[in-house]
Amino acid sequence: MLGTASESKKKIYRIIYGYWQSQCVYTATNLGIPNLLHYGPQTVEIIAEKTGTKAEKLYVVLRALAHLGIFVEKPGRVFAATELSELLITDDSPSIGHFLMHITEPDMWDGWRELESSLKTGEVPFELAKGKDFYSSFMTENPHSKYLFNNAMSFLTAEAVDPLFEVYDFSRFETVMDVGGNQGTLIANIVKRFGCKGILFDLPHEVETAPNNISKYGVLDSVKIVGGSALESLPKGADAITMKYFLSVFSREDSIKVLTNCREALPKDGRVILLQTLVPSLGAPVEYPDGTIPGLAAVQMMITNPGGYWRTEEEYKDLFAASGFQLEQVVHTGTSLTVMEFSPC
Repeated sequence: MLGTASESKKKIYRIIYGYWQSQCVYTATNLGIPNLLHYGPQTVEIIAEKTGTKAEKLYVVLRALAHLGIFVEKPGRVFAATELSELLITDDSPSIGHFLMHITEPDMWDGWRELESSLKTGEVPFELAKGKDFYSSFMTENPHSKYLFNNAMSFLTAEAVDPLFEVYDFSRFETVMDVGGNQGTLIANIVKRFGCKGILFDLPHEVETAPNNISKYGVLDSVKIVGGSALESLPKGADAITMKYFLSVFSREDSIKVLTNCREALPKDGRVILLQTLVPSLGAPVEYPDGTIPGLAAVQMMITNPGGYWRTEEEYKDLFAASGFQLEQVVHTGTSLTVMEFSPC
């Protein structure tokens, strides 16, 4: 019994220490230290000089991160890269470092501070904290936050692409439209891999950087980029609509509006392909093999979105049924991402 109590106490301590860890990693990544150490070990004095920080205070943070395995400390207060810190490099392509900084940047923490208040008022925590909508207002006014968000989403998409394409074939569709596709990483990969045509649809300010991103894949001529609101209407011309995490930002009422617009935009034999991490049903494992804990991620979605959160498979089936769709198949990718294919009733 004593051993069980001790393990329980250690688990609580780990939870308490959680935000200490994430904020130390955020600070180091935001300062570009993983980028610096990628080129070789450096003393804390040199790192401090390059990052405009105080060596003695920086040492305390870097030592803590070395204890966590993010860096390695060597004699002479020298720090070196590790496999973990290499994942946090942000001066090349979108990485988990961008995702880390998006999730843990100070403005996001401000939203979490209002979680308890939001439970009592029903308001969006981020809007309580900042007085503005996260997607349309805040990111428009804060280019760095928008940059982090865009690169975080591109990273998550790139991580999911290969496992997705191994189990789901998009080649049976002539034109695929990605609704809420941000910079177009997913639709560019679909078009490149399966030879179909593509449509990228998202809010006008979201697709501004899409041409540059899509051109990297050599398929810009095959992807039509359209700005607009899925709550209002969707362009026609696609025989399949894919949505990756998109419905997570909407309440049930607004999700039905989006899906109704999807049904109106599709032909009778069209398909909606939902790409989503599903919250496990009661009694199922709560963590995916890649470390994703959907129940916790659902709270993060609630921090920034008015009514949006991650749902269970049954909740998505019910949502689509209420919008005039029936489930055709569920395909598991082997990652935290699941494919749910729906057709109009």
